[in-house]
This record gives sequence, C-alpha cells and structure tokens, in this order.
Amino acid sequence: MRTFLAIEIEDYIKNKINETQHIIQEKDAGKIKYVETENIHLTLKFFGEINEDQLDDIKKAINKIIVKYDQYSLKVVNLGAFPNIYRPRVIWTGIKDNKVTSNLIRDLDNEFNKLGFRKEKEYVPHITIGRVKKIEDKEELSSALKLLKKRYHGKMEVKKICLKSSKLTSDGPIYKNIAEFKLGD
Repeated sequence: MRTFLAIEIEDYIKNKINETQHIIQEKDAGKIKYVETENIHLTLKFFGEINEDQLDDIKKAINKIIVKYDQYSLKVVNLGAFPNIYRPRVIWTGIKDNKVTSNLIRDLDNEFNKLGFRKEKEYVPHITIGRVKKIEDKEELSSALKLLKKRYHGKMEVKKICLKSSKLTSDGPIYKNIAEFKLGD
C-alpha cells in the first residue's frame, strides 16, 4: 500500500488556502493542478509502497518518537514556490512553529532511516497547494505569487499526526487514515 505520514490541517485554514488558490487561478497565468481542499495536509514523510511488516515497523518507530513531543501551535503563513516564484513547479504555503515540525521530521526520519527508508535532504516543511503544469504568462504568475507572499492562512494546534494510505485514481488521490498518533501521550 502507498503511504505517507502527515499533519492534518484544520478546515478553516483549508478554506483560507482555497481562497488563495482562487486568487492565483483568477490570474489565468497557467495550467495549475490545485490540491483539492479535502486533501490539503502537511507531509512529514512519504514512504511510497510498503508491506504489512514495514507498516508495523513504521508504527513502532512513530510511537518511539511521538512521546518526546507535546502538542504545539503552528501558523500557516506565506506563499512560495519550488524551485522559485520565477520558475514555479510547486506552489506552497509555509509554516511557523519555532522549528518544532522540523525537529519532529528530523527525529522521525532518523528512526525511519534505521528501517531502510532514505533520509530527506534538507526538507522544508510546507503545504503544497498546487502543481504548475504549464506557465502561459510568466510575469502574471510571478506577480500573483509575489502579491501573496506574506499571506496568513491561520493558526492551529497540532495534537496528532496521521499515517495515511494514498490510492491514486483518475479523479485524483484518495487518502485514508491508517493510524493516528497523539502528541503528548
């Protein structure tokens, strides 16, 4: 099964992100595949295809690390693009949380690496909001992204992380929770 570990985003923040997507979309500067509102999340680790034994090992690794972390607040802020706003391939919104999420990712990644999963290279926590398929007006798209650069989407409490399955369909991915892990337990 295809799996990943994520922080679910509160609905009111998803709605604000959806507003941001519409502002970019109105510029009509390119073909962009926007992440569906119900699928917006913050990925902590993408595992890809795993088997049942790996699933059990992943759960044990998460439980080992998660006890070291209490619930915390994070702000969903700013807008950017990879590799940059002048040649966007992925449009994202960032987070601010005093590096708690970065530390959590690092600690989890070290445990997952012991299980044979490749370590992430300088992963910057972000929420993907769209993937650029084709740029039709580079200046217009860059201008829209610059205008939204300091966008504030909201603040939320991170109380759990979720191990999810991802089934790819012609209508887009379908995510289901496999397990939830509460912080501060």
